[in-house]
Amino acid sequence: MKIIVLLVMTSERRRTLLERLGSAEIEVWPVSDCEEAQRVLETRPPVQVVLTDETLSDGNWARVMRHVWENQVEAQTIVCTRLGDPRLWVHVLAHGAYDLLVEPYEKEEVRRIIESAAAENADRLPVPAS
Repeated sequence: MKIIVLLVMTSERRRTLLERLGSAEIEVWPVSDCEEAQRVLETRPPVQVVLTDETLSDGNWARVMRHVWENQVEAQTIVCTRLGDPRLWVHVLAHGAYDLLVEPYEKEEVRRIIESAAAENADRLPVPAS
């Protein structure tokens, strides 16, 4: 099953993550800010995982998560940051994010976290009646 990831990050910042995510199993929809993320969440098929930068030009990770909830998208949100701040990690988890991903982005770690988040999301979906 293909994992659809909404990547909310400026084009300069997302270059490394795009390289790490390149595979047949992961489809990435890159956008640059909160407003673009909201449009995608409103109009495109559901995503399983949202990767968002900690800070964006028109908001932050919390605003992106609000858009996910407002659009009733069953996606796990992962916050990306340059610094591994334990307080930020606790804060994002307490507010419903799945995890925090810290630079430098190691390919295997990125894939493991995304696959784990997508699997957790699949576990939350209702099982169809037979």
